[in-house]
Amino acid sequence: METAVNKLEAMFQKAESDLDYIQHRVEYEIRKSLPDDSAAEENAFAILEELAAVKSHYKTLCMKLDKIYAEQSESMAAIRAATENTTKMVQALQQHAEHLPLSEEEQTAAQQLTCETVKKTESLMKEVIRPQSVSIPETINPE
Repeated sequence: METAVNKLEAMFQKAESDLDYIQHRVEYEIRKSLPDDSAAEENAFAILEELAAVKSHYKTLCMKLDKIYAEQSESMAAIRAATENTTKMVQALQQHAEHLPLSEEEQTAAQQLTCETVKKTESLMKEVIRPQSVSIPETINPE
């Protein structure tokens, strides 16, 4: 889970760096090729303002990503604690029940419960750990 978060964070940092480069490049091209055409210059500056808004959006997403990571970590800690407590209780009950024989029906039910619990826990773990794809709409067409 941590590696997925780190990869997403690196992607956002690279995107922010790319946006900075694009912004500087566009400013340079504007100054170089359109010094006398004020209408075209205003249009280009509108694009630069849009680029600044996109950068701000990326920063907001990065902050949300950090918050999500912290919440996932807390959730995983709570799940682990609950699982450990449940395991301890089951072990205590098993030790106590070892002195009492279980019927065949009770043994089957205990095995099914254990299998279902393991499957659900694995499923939850896969959902929490699976990296989420982030889709950011393109608001600027550089061409």
